[in-house]
Amino acid sequence: MALSPKRPQEQDPTTSLRRRLWLERAAFVVVVLGLILLYLGAVPGGRRVCLVTVDGEPVAVLETRADAERILGDIKSRSGLELEQVQFAQEVGLRDVSPLRNPVRSDSQATEALSSRLDVVVGGAAILANGELVAALPTQAEAVRTLSLLLTELAPPGRNTAVFFKEKVKVEMQDVAPERLFASAEEAVQRIVQEASAGAEYKVKPGDSAWRLARDHQIPLSRLAQANPGVDLDNLLAGAELKIPGALPPVTVVARREVREEVGEAPDRRTRTVRITYENGVETKRQILGPSGIRRMPRAAPPPAAPRPAADPWRWRDEIPL
Repeated sequence: MALSPKRPQEQDPTTSLRRRLWLERAAFVVVVLGLILLYLGAVPGGRRVCLVTVDGEPVAVLETRADAERILGDIKSRSGLELEQVQFAQEVGLRDVSPLRNPVRSDSQATEALSSRLDVVVGGAAILANGELVAALPTQAEAVRTLSLLLTELAPPGRNTAVFFKEKVKVEMQDVAPERLFASAEEAVQRIVQEASAGAEYKVKPGDSAWRLARDHQIPLSRLAQANPGVDLDNLLAGAELKIPGALPPVTVVARREVREEVGEAPDRRTRTVRITYENGVETKRQILGPSGIRRMPRAAPPPAAPRPAADPWRWRDEIPL
């Protein structure tokens, strides 16, 4: 008897449908996972965020570059100057990075982190005394005018034979903090004089000494004596009122004046020439150049004149090295 050929086993419709569903689910998961990786920037062309660096070190991450530029502009605007005038003393960089390892900060957190690392500066003509910044002006001409006004303000009244700065003073263009930039020479001189003249009253306590007071207030003992003429600093009395001078001006104006004064009693009265030296208007030295007696007998040869002090290399000559 002949056997009939075996028919191929027919596939179960339920199994086929189940397999198809699993394939569709797997494809859906792959698509969703790809979109997530794309959003996180884990694959090329994905989402990017802006990393702000200061001198090459990462400081803050913002959502977009526009957000970073806005926050940096807000920090500059605190100076009160035009944004075009203001720069940062540090090197600031913006770089697009993946957010996967660079979590985004809030605006307030980023502002706080950047403000603590950044110093705002502005270009100006800086007045330097022995290398230390005194003030800065918009132009070199205004800086030189400031020095001329300081010479007049800090010198004693009256005509002087010589007026010059004790320190090595020069003007050069450099970046300075906005609060050290003054709009005019008058404003700069007013601020310098006010800061130098500010002081305080002090009531002497039992056990106080002039040396200790000068040390505690960080001023020279000689300056304490100048601020309290007529007070015996070697014997301070409890309850006495003393004047504590303010900070020293950043520059010292030296003025020298020669005067004629009479000495002795008539009929032997004679005159002599005295050179008086002032520092910021306070007399600091007296030098007798030599008497010239009115009733002196003539001599065969007059005594040689006392040598004059050597020329000061920093004497004011209406020019400041620029």
